[in-house]
Amino acid sequence: MMKQPATAQSWIDLFGQHLTQQQLSAHTVAAYGRDLQQFALWLKQHAPATCLSQVHTEQIQSWLADPTSNPSPSTVNRRLATLKKFYEWLIQTQQLSVNPAHCLRSVKLPSSTPPPISETDIDGLLYAPDVNTPLGLRDKSMLELLYATGIRVSELVDLHLDQLDLEQRLLLVTHPNQTQQRLIPLGDDAYFWLNRYLIEARPVILRARCSEALFISTHGKALSRQALWLLIKKYAQQAHISQTLSPQSLRHAFATHLLKNGANLSVVQLLLGHKNPSTTQIYSHITRERLKQLHTEHHPRA
Repeated sequence: MMKQPATAQSWIDLFGQHLTQQQLSAHTVAAYGRDLQQFALWLKQHAPATCLSQVHTEQIQSWLADPTSNPSPSTVNRRLATLKKFYEWLIQTQQLSVNPAHCLRSVKLPSSTPPPISETDIDGLLYAPDVNTPLGLRDKSMLELLYATGIRVSELVDLHLDQLDLEQRLLLVTHPNQTQQRLIPLGDDAYFWLNRYLIEARPVILRARCSEALFISTHGKALSRQALWLLIKKYAQQAHISQTLSPQSLRHAFATHLLKNGANLSVVQLLLGHKNPSTTQIYSHITRERLKQLHTEHHPRA
């Protein structure tokens, strides 16, 4: 049994160290920490005599349902998941015998997924950057790569030059938690624009500076997720796309368009890097519609 920390923040810091040792990404560790800090602050205001490590189920319920913060269902579920993981860790370290969050259930979320970008809108987005400028050529190659591979935005901004094999037309992608890698083939369009970017644009943007990052900013450093998101919004406006795009939009379109054109769900799961097959099941309705279409087209008594 480890020594009892004196403050809530000490508990949170120790838990963060535990998550880091489990090879969770820094972004995920920070998110857990923020949720616990908010709960600790709520306890200080509503139950000042209660330690973070010794709460009751009713107190957790009250925090999750607190109308002052007006949390969305997804926020409630994330906070609950954080507390369940935190108190499970306390049980593992023999600080608790019962998880006070264990009996609580997640809020049911709407089952519908956001509509994918149409192939027409994808074309408009991909043609929006001005490829006659170095930055436009960079942006064009980034958008083409996102749509061609379905990689996460966080995976794209973390790409290094040595992860790209243009000779074999392959991209080695590392998951943000650094524990999973996958090889993704590059199509003709992505290969063409990446090649142009590396030859014509990247050296101009870099201006004799050194960087291992594949996609760089004008400061010579890796492009940030926020900068990429702003670029996607800008080009969506230029392409007159009325649908609201998110950082996941091109990844979602990649999966949806693959399945609509006959790809196998297990192949899409592999390309997306989903460890849990259930994560890919949000696209299963597309494969069902595709099967119905094929049956209607080819079965003699359809």
